[in-house]
Amino acid sequence: FFRISFFFVMATSHPRPSPLKMNENGAPPSKKAKVTECPYADTAKAETTYTETTKAYKNLDFLNSRQARSIRIMCEFEEPRRRLRSNQVQGTLLIFGSARSLSHEDHAKAVAACEQSIATCTDAKEKVSLEQKLVRLQKSKWMCGYCNQATELAKKLTDWTMTEGVRTGKDIAGTTPEVVAKPHSERPRTPTVNPANRYLLEEDSTGSPGKGVYPQHIVICTGGGPGIMEAANKGAAMVPGAKSMGMGISLPFEKGLNKFVTEELAFEFHYFFTRKFWMVYQAQCIIVFPGGFGTFDELFEAVTLKQTGKIRSDLPIVLFGKQYWEKVINWQAMVDLGTISQADVDGMLFTDDVDEAYDHITVALGPKP
Repeated sequence: FFRISFFFVMATSHPRPSPLKMNENGAPPSKKAKVTECPYADTAKAETTYTETTKAYKNLDFLNSRQARSIRIMCEFEEPRRRLRSNQVQGTLLIFGSARSLSHEDHAKAVAACEQSIATCTDAKEKVSLEQKLVRLQKSKWMCGYCNQATELAKKLTDWTMTEGVRTGKDIAGTTPEVVAKPHSERPRTPTVNPANRYLLEEDSTGSPGKGVYPQHIVICTGGGPGIMEAANKGAAMVPGAKSMGMGISLPFEKGLNKFVTEELAFEFHYFFTRKFWMVYQAQCIIVFPGGFGTFDELFEAVTLKQTGKIRSDLPIVLFGKQYWEKVINWQAMVDLGTISQADVDGMLFTDDVDEAYDHITVALGPKP
């Protein structure tokens, strides 16, 4: 009884709302939001009420630790993949060779500067180092011509990739399906053009020359360093509107990629194996100029992948500098001793001629313009 009476009293004693007053237009007044003051309005007081935190994926100490190595490896796989897809790169023409080679002009300047430094040097230890540098420069003089040929070949191939059929990936064998451009019917009718992207092919919504724009799909790719790599990137950059890719590796004696690499296609890797993966994964051909350990490493990995069927068995491989490659490696001896087959050697082109290399690659990959 008492419980029922209590609830009855509470229900009837609750103040009733006052009648709603209308405004002069006869409409109910607009409601105002209830404002609650922040209890931590005082900054000094607010700073003592919480402990700052850092999310795990923003913790640089953790991300650079041994425990996060797998995360860093995944970053070097996913970030290049995302950037290549956003730039619609379907394939590359991979060129590498010695980072020590210089053009005739640069070599002459380097020798003259070294000789002058030796003449004015007063420190015995430093002078010995300069003399050793001069000897290395004199030994590498024979490579000067290859820089000019790398530039010429890269320019010719880039001109070829800029033709309509090649740029849209129609005539290239082995392009990766995941980044192939959408059919014209699926593309936006009025594509937005980024002023910073000057590497575009004009087409309209039906695929004929006109309103639309589409990026270059096949690009020259190098290791991004100096020497032959810089010469090849330079050749690609000489073609109006063309991109040039560089996939570098962090080294103590290199500050960055060469100046001819396109900014949005400039990559720097920490791990050699992730760099190798991306260099070979989309390669439509491999052109190897004379070089040292790094060049041999890339070459033998490529021919091994080709021999074992991990990459296309018909991938064109060009060894530029016939005398060098036949002198430093006795390919026929390896065949005669049964360690490789004759087909392995016959599958590579040994040449000293830019036009021969160009014809071999363009015939293998698609029709010449």
